[in-house]
Amino acid sequence: MLISYKTIGRNIRAARKAKSLTQEQTAELMKISVLHYGRLERGERPASLEQLAQVALVLGTSLSQLLSGCVEGERFGTPPSQQARTTSDQAAQVISGCSEEAQQLILSLIRTVAEHDRKSEFKI
Repeated sequence: MLISYKTIGRNIRAARKAKSLTQEQTAELMKISVLHYGRLERGERPASLEQLAQVALVLGTSLSQLLSGCVEGERFGTPPSQQARTTSDQAAQVISGCSEEAQQLILSLIRTVAEHDRKSEFKI
């Protein structure tokens, strides 16, 4: 199995840009040099699991997002099991900063939409 560090780097860059951060700002938050961070983004240097976890934390994304598509042979899109993890990761990110009351309301809305969708009464 081959891992594409260039793909990981592209995923890191996309996550950084989504947060509207520069490479310099991100490197500072990670407490690494801009040179080292740039090499991670370009896929010139393999990132350790610890570094990837730190990148995910700093950029507010998940490890699965950073690793998406990096295994050779994963060329025809994200597998359904990966899509489910990605969707749940995104939902967790959305509700993470909300109050307990708001989180319960969001979960209630999700359950209602899912229930209607399963009954084919409601299609988005």
